[in-house]
Formats: sequence, C-alpha cells, structure tokens
Amino acid sequence: MKVSKIAYAMLVAVTLTACSDVGDLVTDPALSEQDNRVALDNITVEGHASHLSASTATNSTMLRRVADAGTMVRMAELDSVTLDTTGVVFYSRCDGSTGEFAFDHVSLRGPYVKIELAPYAESESWQWNGSWSFDLYDHERDRFVATYSVIVDLRKSRTVDINAMTFLETFRLHRLVRSGRSLADAKERADKEIMSAVGLSGETFDFDKREYVRNQDHQIVNNLLENLIIEWSSYASPLQVANAFGNKGTLSTENPIREFFVDELNVWKEQYPDSDSAIDYINRFIDALQVK
Repeated sequence: MKVSKIAYAMLVAVTLTACSDVGDLVTDPALSEQDNRVALDNITVEGHASHLSASTATNSTMLRRVADAGTMVRMAELDSVTLDTTGVVFYSRCDGSTGEFAFDHVSLRGPYVKIELAPYAESESWQWNGSWSFDLYDHERDRFVATYSVIVDLRKSRTVDINAMTFLETFRLHRLVRSGRSLADAKERADKEIMSAVGLSGETFDFDKREYVRNQDHQIVNNLLENLIIEWSSYASPLQVANAFGNKGTLSTENPIREFFVDELNVWKEQYPDSDSAIDYINRFIDALQVK
C-alpha cells in the first residue's frame, strides 16, 4: 500500500523532531569559525556518482552502478559553522556512461561544500528547469525519489564520490554539527556509525572517495544499500531512512525500516547461493540491523 503525501509529511515531521542521542560533545578548538573561512580560488572539483533508479535496478551486488549521462549535479557552499547553504552554488552534469562530473575553475569563500545529485537525468521526457526542487513522489515511476549527496572539506580532497552511503552520512553530519560538534569531529563519529550500521564495524569509511570501488566488499555493501533504498521508495521516501540515520546514527532503532530491510536482505540471500562475499555481508548487515 502506498503512503499518501499527507501521511508521508507526518512521518517526516516526526522523524525531523525526534531526539538524537549525540552523547557528550567534543569540539576541536583549533577549528574555529575564523579558521574555517579560508577562501579557495580557481579550483577544480571532480567526482563520480552512482544512483540506482527503478529503470536501472539490478539484482547484482557486484556491478558498479553509475549515474546516467546528463544527471544534474549541484555544488553548494556551506557555512563553516552551521553547514547551512550560503547561496553560492555551481551546477554540472554527469558525463558519458561513467557517472563522472567536474566543477572547473570555481571560487569559494570557505572549504565546505555539499555536492548533490539530482534524481533524474535530462532527456526528452525531463528537462531541468533551473531550480533544485524535485517532487517527492514520482507519479510516472510510481515511487518516491531522493537527492543523493556528500559533504566535503575541499582542503582535504577535491575528488569525491556520491552514493547511497554518503547520502545517509550527509544527514548525520548535519545533525551532529547542529548539536555543537565541529565538522571534523562529526565526520569521525559519523564514519564509525554508518560503517557499524551496515555491518562493517571497525573498517575505514571510504565511500566519499572514488577509490572505494577498488574494495569489492565495500562495493557490495553500497550496492545492497542502494537496492534497499530503491525497494523502500516504492512505499515511502528515502528521506525517511536518511533522517532516521541522521537522528540516531543507526537504523536498528526504527522498527519499520529495520524490519523492511531485514526482510529484503533475507530474500536476497536466496539469490546469491554462489557468492560467499555477498552472503557474508548480507548476514553482517542483518546482524547490525538487529542490534538495539
């Protein structure tokens, strides 16, 4: 049964106002507001994007998924303290069949940006209207849509990746920074939380870097999460999943999400009898979802 727009709005309102267990705040005094307002002039930022859509959904956990050519990408400058957008934005498009994009020769007043991927690629059936507002529910595809994203400190990296894992982490970073943490501290905590949430506890978060695809196990996990999000979007917006992780740093405390994900993962286990890696990480993902 589909979720009505009114019901969905109520779900999001509840999620956004939920309390967050952020623990004791630990801030880095070296990262003051002044320190983080270092202008960056005439730089190039490039990256790679993956985005699973209903039309490109696949059961394979091994394939590298890429955003379609013509998919719009936005880079928004962020306030160094709040991570709110400042109004300085740049636009690009994914190129060819590789999901690659670039922002060439741009200047920013600070090092933090959010890079977002539109849910659609420009085509004969859809043309970008110049705004960054997308319908939550796609009547033609009969599902909800989401704008994938990643938050980056451009002093540390100017090559990035956008995918399902960075999508969830973006929401957690916003929540932690708004609770008083520095971005550096929030990033360290969110990295650990999202890896634990998908059954990769103790491993390094590298999904915001293009090199993550060299780790076959990490690629499997990201693909599993993308599959879960596309399945969830048939019933409710992926924003509900992202907000749940943003508020708590885990998916195991949200009953509808946890139960839906576990059911889907158990079904998928039957589809990969010959893939030991896929089965191993599906089991680890299920175990992580059941830890409360």
